[in-house]
Amino acid sequence: MSDNFKPAIDSAQIAPGGMKAVEIDGREYVVCNCDGSFYAIDRRCGHMNAPLDFGTLDGVYLTCAMHCAQFDVTTGEALSGPVPHDYGTEPPPPKIGLVLRSVGLLMQKIRTCSIGTYQTKVLDGKVCIGPALEANSPPYSI
Repeated sequence: MSDNFKPAIDSAQIAPGGMKAVEIDGREYVVCNCDGSFYAIDRRCGHMNAPLDFGTLDGVYLTCAMHCAQFDVTTGEALSGPVPHDYGTEPPPPKIGLVLRSVGLLMQKIRTCSIGTYQTKVLDGKVCIGPALEANSPPYSI
């Protein structure tokens, strides 16, 4: 095996449409099985650092469980920012309303950045993760 690729997980441990978090040399990744093609991405969301393996994978599109930001696991591109919360039409109590307004102002300044993607290959039944893909530069953000 090439020195640039490190074994991450048995390919049989990730069903098609599934994903698993792995750690190699202190770095966290998510390995995604998109109909038999494996992709490795950074584990943390490009919006607010949530673990992406808690989200959902639909084809090559991963949706973060925290705020529904979406990413393409083949490129790492941020496809959408978080989905705004619907607090309904009834006004909140004054103190909570003040907090929500403050959080809203802060959230306007937070971007959703694309995530890192890494080369993968399957060797002897193991998904191996290699160097970052070129598509990681320059970083996208929305």
